[in-house]
Amino acid sequence: MLGEYRISGRRAADIAADVEQAVGRGELGPGEVLPPMRELAADLGVNPNTVAAAYRTLRER
Repeated sequence: MLGEYRISGRRAADIAADVEQAVGRGELGPGEVLPPMRELAADLGVNPNTVAAAYRTLRER
């Protein structure tokens, strides 16, 4: 599901940081699709609202 990058944070800020780091390392490129919120939330063991907040943070940057 996560391709070549790893998302492991449990807080919204950590999840957003993991995605940003993957972009910075070139592991996640422009136009690549992030995992669906509910699927990622289940994988991380967090509430879907946490992933939604992380994705919202990323959209705002």
